[in-house]
Amino acid sequence: MGGAITSVSGTARARTSDHEALLMEARGLILSAQTPGSLDTEQLAGLEARAADDDWDDVLMVAGYVRLLAADTVEERRPHLGRLLERARAEGDVVWEALALGLGATAEMWDDRPRLDADRDLTRATVLLRGAPPGHVMLASAHVECATGYLDRDMWDLALEHTSSAADSLGADERDASRMATTMYNRAEIQLRRLCVTRQSGPAEELHELGVLARAAVHRVPLELLPESWRVDLHIFENLVDAIAPPTSGEPRPLAEDDEAEFATYLGLARSFTDPDPASARAHLASAIEAWDRVRMPELYLLALTRDAELEAEQLGYPTAGLRVARELAQRRQEARLAALEAIGSLIQNEHLSTEHARLRLAAEVDALTGVANRRGLESHVAMLLEGAHGSPREDVTLVLVDVDHFKRVNDTHGHELGDEVLVRIASSLRTVVRGTDLVVRWGGDEFLLLLDTDRLGTARSRCLELAERVRHDFWEDLAEDLRVTVSVGLAVGKLADLDGLRQSADRALYRAKERGRDGVST
Repeated sequence: MGGAITSVSGTARARTSDHEALLMEARGLILSAQTPGSLDTEQLAGLEARAADDDWDDVLMVAGYVRLLAADTVEERRPHLGRLLERARAEGDVVWEALALGLGATAEMWDDRPRLDADRDLTRATVLLRGAPPGHVMLASAHVECATGYLDRDMWDLALEHTSSAADSLGADERDASRMATTMYNRAEIQLRRLCVTRQSGPAEELHELGVLARAAVHRVPLELLPESWRVDLHIFENLVDAIAPPTSGEPRPLAEDDEAEFATYLGLARSFTDPDPASARAHLASAIEAWDRVRMPELYLLALTRDAELEAEQLGYPTAGLRVARELAQRRQEARLAALEAIGSLIQNEHLSTEHARLRLAAEVDALTGVANRRGLESHVAMLLEGAHGSPREDVTLVLVDVDHFKRVNDTHGHELGDEVLVRIASSLRTVVRGTDLVVRWGGDEFLLLLDTDRLGTARSRCLELAERVRHDFWEDLAEDLRVTVSVGLAVGKLADLDGLRQSADRALYRAKERGRDGVST
């Protein structure tokens, strides 16, 4: 396919700026999506339309997550979750994949799946995050989703490990402040729920220490960075903590008075611990027990039943059969939790070993200098595409050849060691224009090959223009004062099954780019 060479202009820079602005706009909707009635759906729809027009999959990923968070029912959320996971895997983004797996493994989402499948997804998410690259904008959110999954399993230590990792992944700038507040809110809820489960076994010395931890977690949340409804939640959390494990100094915080708050029913449980009249205390419990879903709120539901049995025994003046059953069930639940924790630990270890084996297998398909695929890696990738490993089998793709202009002159002038540094940096730039089902290959010497999973020549050309722009304006002076580096790019669309023929077409396009002055893109 012939065509004139395309010069790189300010258009590529403007496109990059527009992309970053749209991505920031999408991320800005995440918090409002978690507050009922706050999401601007028209803004979200417009954002999705612009991202789809420009093939900005990372923006669409954030938008899909926003829709998932804003959905009212589990049935509405599941399709969004499936699309998010599919897109994350197609993009090869382990952080988004972990986020989707972690969210899908929460009690709210696993109803129609075997529990073991949900456990495996959660442990895979944990292993993915332990090896995830730092700096990913959704790393904290992925850790939070995993923390929620472990919280649903009463695995407090693993839940707190993920919330700590979430906090560690956030920066100190203003954009991360609200996300840090959200993470600290989640940590407070974890501490509260652990306190509730522990109290099911009856009064114990450890409740005081757990109460101190839960109360401190509530106090550390920067309320000024959260929506008003979330501040009320934290007020209610503290009321329940004070009721279960009263502070040893100072007065408990006055009860919240918002009957419309999401966690208003917690106040009935709190009053059951503070009301001196057993009959009145049981009346407070009755409405809470009626309102709670025993599947989605097991800690609160079971504690309420246990407290009701305690109050009944207090009214009658002797330990009832109901109270003895409650204590026995609490003990058995604790034993089951410890067994489940051991099983989860085994799943994490198995997933880690599996991931390590896969890493070693892939190492044989990676170029040692640049970290991109070698020719063997290309063969494996093509075979997977033809077999439909990432969906339906591929037919038409775009093949791109990238050649570093005058690379011999770079080596002759500055030495081979600096030349290697140039190749490493070029490879890094190439990664910015590929997606999960694309591949970067070091074809040989100073020549790279890109296999793009698209048959849209215009889209591929735009990405190549961005690449050429990025390379030309990279800060090469930090390697050598007079160093300048550009690339020539040739691309062609054709049948994946005829890879040799497609490469020859791209090679002819590359020749045209060089013939017309280099530092450009030709088709």
